[in-house]
Amino acid sequence: VVYLLEQHYCAHPLIPGYARPDAAAIRWWAVNEAYQFCFKNDLCELWAYLWANWYCLERWNLWARSTSAEIPHLKTTMICELHWRRIKHDYLTHNHKPRVDYLIWILVTRLMPTYERLLTQ
Repeated sequence: VVYLLEQHYCAHPLIPGYARPDAAAIRWWAVNEAYQFCFKNDLCELWAYLWANWYCLERWNLWARSTSAEIPHLKTTMICELHWRRIKHDYLTHNHKPRVDYLIWILVTRLMPTYERLLTQ
């Protein structure tokens, strides 16, 4: 459930990937996905809670990133910091100060295929 909420929070028309092309379609996609999850797992009370506290239009406008036309600057900075932290943790574990050519090689050969797979799913 937390993973679903995180996906729905991060979805935005300007970020390519699993999201729909506009804010209304993103909301429909998110509500439908949460409902289907609850329906499939027989979680009626959870769906009632999610709808009342997260997915009804009034609450959705308070927390979903897709409701604003632009991505907030602070959130963008956090995305960049997470991106670099992931690179350091996953690909540069034992190399804290890599040379530029090695860093570019890591980005092109190891990181790009990962993001390509995510975008084509």
